[in-house]
Amino acid sequence: MFFSTLFLAGTLSVAADIQPKTDDDIKDDQAAEIQEDPQHSSHPVSPKRARPAPHKGKDLPPPPPRHPVVIDDPLKMVDDLLTSIRNEWLKPINLTFNPSAGVTYQHATKVRDGYPHGRSYLWYGWSGHWTVWDDQEGLGQVVYNATGNIGLGASKDPYMGSAVGDPDYMNNILVANRIGLYMLYWQQSMFEHKVRLRVGKFEDQVFFDNNTIAYDPVSGFLAENFNEQIVMPFPSHAFGVNLEWDAVEDLTLRVGTLNSENPGNNSGFEGLAWNHLFTAAEADLTVRLPIGGKDRVGHWRLTGWYNTMDDQFGPGTSEGVGICFNMDQKICDTASVFMRLGWGENQATRSNFAVSTGFAVDRPFGLDGHHTGIAVEYAKITPFGRSQVSLPPIPGEQFMAEWYWRVEMTNTFDIGPVVQVVRDVTAGIDTSVIWGVRSSWSF
Repeated sequence: MFFSTLFLAGTLSVAADIQPKTDDDIKDDQAAEIQEDPQHSSHPVSPKRARPAPHKGKDLPPPPPRHPVVIDDPLKMVDDLLTSIRNEWLKPINLTFNPSAGVTYQHATKVRDGYPHGRSYLWYGWSGHWTVWDDQEGLGQVVYNATGNIGLGASKDPYMGSAVGDPDYMNNILVANRIGLYMLYWQQSMFEHKVRLRVGKFEDQVFFDNNTIAYDPVSGFLAENFNEQIVMPFPSHAFGVNLEWDAVEDLTLRVGTLNSENPGNNSGFEGLAWNHLFTAAEADLTVRLPIGGKDRVGHWRLTGWYNTMDDQFGPGTSEGVGICFNMDQKICDTASVFMRLGWGENQATRSNFAVSTGFAVDRPFGLDGHHTGIAVEYAKITPFGRSQVSLPPIPGEQFMAEWYWRVEMTNTFDIGPVVQVVRDVTAGIDTSVIWGVRSSWSF
């Protein structure tokens, strides 16, 4: 389907002659491309937590400039080739293409009986968007993202979260076991780009609860427990619709609904029904706090949700509501803090109460190209949460911590260790230390 999208983009685009360009022209185009498209920056962005396509409203800021440890990038030729292809062939038809890949390995000191201690795989993906039109009033775009993985060395299945009784993913970089079109949706901005409508296949956490600090498992915290609020029962990538409105300069409002019964890597329509929907509404406030003589940018998000789905313990439908608070705040030039707090009804969510907090630092100890972060979480797991990892429906408490260190080795390659600690006595895990290594290539 991805190749069908490329074919459709090429077929419907207005034909344009591509003139030969000098080296100086190409360099100018490369600079303009990076400026216009924050998604392409040789900065790893998770295929699972891919950024929304630019919409000229309140775009996400481009990632900070990289300061690699090794200047001579052995993959520079590949990066230059892809950049040339973007400028020569894709830019004239308003199409972007951003591939990435990586390897992750994790080993747990304690797991449930019968589960492997290690998990390893190679993940890969590509994302982008095709802009159909773009003017002062609005734009129309097709946004796509495809992902997959293959086993590498240690066991690929089951997920590490299941092995330690966690209903979330301990490795949240990729959830698909085979290549698939993870996202394909139409995005349209209107009223001078202040209103944005999206319809198609996606995940709500790409837009809701999208913490600036704790959202991307490739470049930040690895566990899903820190990438999003465990209380919010986000469905898998499925068909849905959402609307976003920049009400005033520092306030964005969002509302959307998504198929809550989609079983996984498919078209997104499976299980869709009026009583199988996850609906959320969010207010996102940008704040500027004076700290250290500067206004430091932060975000406060309040999200209410309603979930209705098949009852996990019998016939009929289960439904319930919840509310979550999510904040991130810059506290100095190199450090930011975050916190999430959430509550939800037992029958509709994996956790009926959870709180997580932590901080991330760029250039720790003045080391260029280095990044680190520490986070902790406390959550009450519901019977529904236990059923998701094949445990008896007995509620209990979960404690979790994570530390990561990431090094920008080159302009295209990152690597670093991740250590997680999980304690969940009800799941049979008194204390398990999960150590691992992750790497990523991004072009």
